[in-house]
Amino acid sequence: MNKIAVVAASMLLAGAASVGAAGAADLSSPMPVKAAPAPEAPLWDVAFGVKLGTDYVFRGISQTDGNPTVQGYAELRLFDWVYAGIFASNVDFPPINQFGGYTGLTDASAEIDLYGGLRHTWGAFTADVGFVYYYYPGEIGVNTLGAGLPAVNIDYWEIYFKPTYVINDVFTVGGNLYYTNSYAGSGSTGTYLSGTAKVDFTKWSPIKDVGFYVSGELGYQWLGQTDLGNIFVANYELPSYTTWNVGVAFTYKAATLDLRYYGSTLSSGPSYVSGVGYAPFGTCGVVSGLQNVCGDRYVASLSFDTSFLALK
Repeated sequence: MNKIAVVAASMLLAGAASVGAAGAADLSSPMPVKAAPAPEAPLWDVAFGVKLGTDYVFRGISQTDGNPTVQGYAELRLFDWVYAGIFASNVDFPPINQFGGYTGLTDASAEIDLYGGLRHTWGAFTADVGFVYYYYPGEIGVNTLGAGLPAVNIDYWEIYFKPTYVINDVFTVGGNLYYTNSYAGSGSTGTYLSGTAKVDFTKWSPIKDVGFYVSGELGYQWLGQTDLGNIFVANYELPSYTTWNVGVAFTYKAATLDLRYYGSTLSSGPSYVSGVGYAPFGTCGVVSGLQNVCGDRYVASLSFDTSFLALK
C-alpha cells in the first residue's frame, strides 16, 4: 500500500510541474554505480620459503633427535587450483642409540617431500586434496648392520584432505586427514585426523606490519600391524596415539617467529606394550626406535615465506 501511494503522489507532482523542472529533477538524481569486479586470480605463482628451528617435530615426534633444523620449500601454483611442490629438511635417525644399542633406523641424510594436489577457495571455505611422498636419501641398506638392521627403508606416501574455514578476520578453523598403506615403510596402515584453530590478533596490533596469533592442533594417529617383509624380524602392532601442539606466532611482513609446545600420549619409559610385549623405551620407542624424541617439546622457529608475485 505505501508503495502505491508513493507512485500516485509522484504522478500528481509530475503533472503539476513544468517540463523543464522535471528534466532538472532527473539530472539531479544519483546515477547507479556498478560494483567493482573482483580481482582475477593469477594464472600462476611460485611460493617459497625457509625456516630455522630448534627442533623438527612431526605429529609429536622429533625428526632431528632434538637437534636444530633447517628447512626450505618451493611450490608452483596454477590457475588458483593446481599446485605442486618440494619440501626439504635435515633429519637425524641414528642407527645406534645413546646406549650403544641398535635402533633399527636408517641414518637418512635428509627428508625430501614431493607433493601436489588441488586447492581452491570458495568464499570463506578452502579445500585442499593431494598426495605427498616422503623420500629419505642416504639410507643404509636393509640388513646392512645385521639381520633385520634395518628391517626396511622408510620412504612412504600419504594422501590427504585439508579443509579450512575462515569464520571472520579473527577466527579460523580447519582439519587434516591423511592416509597411508605403509606408515614409514613398515607395512602398517596409518590414518591421521586432526582439528586446528587459529585466533588472529593482528587487527589490534599497535605496530604497523606486525601481527600476532595463537594457534593449535589436536590429532590422533591410528596405526596397525606391521608387514615388514623381512625374514629376520617378526611383525608387531604399532601403538596408536594422540598428539597436540599450541603456540603463539609473531609476523612482520614475510617473517614469522613461532614459539610452540608439542606433546603426545607416547611414553618413553619401560612398559608393556600391547601387541609388542616389554618395550624398554615405551610406546615412543616402538613407533620411533628412540627414547627421547617424544614427550613435551618446546620449539622456537623463524621462517620467511613469500612468492614471486608478492615480490613485484
